[in-house]
Amino acid sequence: MATDFQVTGARSKQASPLEGVPGNPEPPRVPQPERLPHADRREPGERIERMERMETVGRLVGGIAHDFANILTMISGYSDILLGRIGEKDPLRPELDEIREAANRGARLTAQLLGFTRGQKSERRPVDLNAVVRDLERMLRLVAGESVELDLALSPDLDPVMADPSQMEQVIMNLVLNARDAIPAAGRIRVETANREISESMARESGMPAGACVTLSISDNGHGIAPDALDRIFEPFFTTKEKGRGTGLGLSTVQRIVSEAGGQIRVHSAPGEGSTFTICLPRCARAAERAERPTYAAQSGGGSETLLLVEDEEGVRRLLTHVLSRRGYKVLAAADAEEALRIFAERSAEIGLVLTDMVMPHMSGRQLGELLEEMRPGTKIIYMSGYTDDVLVRTGALSPGMSFLQKPLRPDVLAAKVREALDAAGPGRRMAAS
Repeated sequence: MATDFQVTGARSKQASPLEGVPGNPEPPRVPQPERLPHADRREPGERIERMERMETVGRLVGGIAHDFANILTMISGYSDILLGRIGEKDPLRPELDEIREAANRGARLTAQLLGFTRGQKSERRPVDLNAVVRDLERMLRLVAGESVELDLALSPDLDPVMADPSQMEQVIMNLVLNARDAIPAAGRIRVETANREISESMARESGMPAGACVTLSISDNGHGIAPDALDRIFEPFFTTKEKGRGTGLGLSTVQRIVSEAGGQIRVHSAPGEGSTFTICLPRCARAAERAERPTYAAQSGGGSETLLLVEDEEGVRRLLTHVLSRRGYKVLAAADAEEALRIFAERSAEIGLVLTDMVMPHMSGRQLGELLEEMRPGTKIIYMSGYTDDVLVRTGALSPGMSFLQKPLRPDVLAAKVREALDAAGPGRRMAAS
């Protein structure tokens, strides 16, 4: 094990923590800007302008991510349906598995986009960074391209760290993308992990506790970073890339994720010498956890009850109608809240459960649910959204205890949740959320 965590060279920089990124949760609510780090010495007017830009981007990205979740629901939903119909040795299964896994990664990316703009909580647990890198290896090689050699130097017996695994994927992907863009033609990218020790002097300098830590380094032999740009690379919207090739949010997102995990990120770079980004995270004493790959059941959780489905996205509405109808349910589909109220008024006696999207034009799912409660107290309702439940709870769109499903939806999870809601005693709105 190395004795110290050091970053040396002619030009090194430690990132300052970005304490908060303001967003605009759904329903719209403009938060107060949080205090910027003391290292940010820009004029107040410039900082206010940056906050306003972040709020605008937050609204835009949040809307795009929500719509993207609907697209992923269709991709993952239909791939799940096909996986449930074919055998384990079917020659089409590997291709369908890849489609489904791509949808899974898209779902994690969507969650991270929403987390960046909405302050979403991370799901931290013991993580093996070697396993994260290996899971990403195929995608990283595709990202690097044929002209760039990707070298993995993963330390055996690497200690686990306490982090959100999907956020660590995002960190690695962002840094590898930046490394690739820094290489003009052929070149090399190296991803390295190691167990290290932080000395007392390093601890005083970095603010991290002295002792054992885990490092993740991503280096390239590209054109390097100019000294004047090196001082600003972690600022939101700052980019050295050509116009149209970078958003300026990649490294600020990486820095925020690392800081939230209790770590530090440093960069060593000089023009013509390439760049090395080194992340240091505290070691976790608990063993790393690995997520199990989902299995695909042909059918689960069927019934014969009548359901009212309220979904404004036509493709998602068709998919969910198909999934539930094949499991024996009678589905009454509505494209908006107004149509749903009309159907419910005419056929409320036979409707056993309502499934509604949270974010719809003219009237939200929460508002619709309140009206349905007035029309028939005790109506069982499941709310669906591309936003996570913690974001919806904090913004008031979802109350604790409401039954909730997050998009993208898997058919078997949807069917199980519907069956659970129908079988539950009492009002469905107060079942434990999932």
